[in-house]
Amino acid sequence: MKPLSWRSTAMWTAMPLMFLALTAGSALAGGVSPGAGLVLYEVTEDMYLLSRDGQPVRSLAQATRRSAVAQLTGFAKLGTPLCPWEVLMLTPGATRCTVNASGADNLSLADGKGTLGGTFAVVVQDTNIVDAPEFVVMTGSFAADADLSLPFASVAPIGFLTGGKGCIDGYPCNTPAFTFSGTFRLPFETDPNRHAVKSRRYLSAYYLADDFSTLLPVEPNERSIGLPTVRLEIKF
Repeated sequence: MKPLSWRSTAMWTAMPLMFLALTAGSALAGGVSPGAGLVLYEVTEDMYLLSRDGQPVRSLAQATRRSAVAQLTGFAKLGTPLCPWEVLMLTPGATRCTVNASGADNLSLADGKGTLGGTFAVVVQDTNIVDAPEFVVMTGSFAADADLSLPFASVAPIGFLTGGKGCIDGYPCNTPAFTFSGTFRLPFETDPNRHAVKSRRYLSAYYLADDFSTLLPVEPNERSIGLPTVRLEIKF
């Protein structure tokens, strides 16, 4: 079997940054790290190219950085900072909380490194069992250093968050309520020669495992309107 080649395409340089979904026990998507306490999937993203002085431009030739805002949704395991045991008083028997996040990145086009930050809301199911969970029980903010150097260099569709700090609204933020790190997994397809190519709507797609070799199939619940989503796995 031929090894998977990540240098066969330059698509990773334009792949959007996103944040990631997490579930508990058997509800975990395939290949999610057992240590993940939160997994988020990117639902939408708006990206801009920026000049050296931070102004939006239309050409890569004029740009030195990229900035994007992404809307994410996913799940936090019960007993983690974004799904404390107290939620059981509201939703007895719950094993997870839904987390909706809005994240913004600012990355250098030279090396794919920069920062990421945003806000989140933790929601649980209320008496309306028709809609998805929507009753807000916690809100807050987060920030971290982002490293997308591997996808930017067409090496591998994996990125990292380090030094993450989170604050919960209503509490002093001079000391973070929680710290975290994360792994981005960008979806891709493979051609007959096992080269990575851009993923497409409704077709088979994969994430790359931490060993940079194993392919993790994108599951049906890891798509948005048929498109494979970027997955972000968070460890607290």
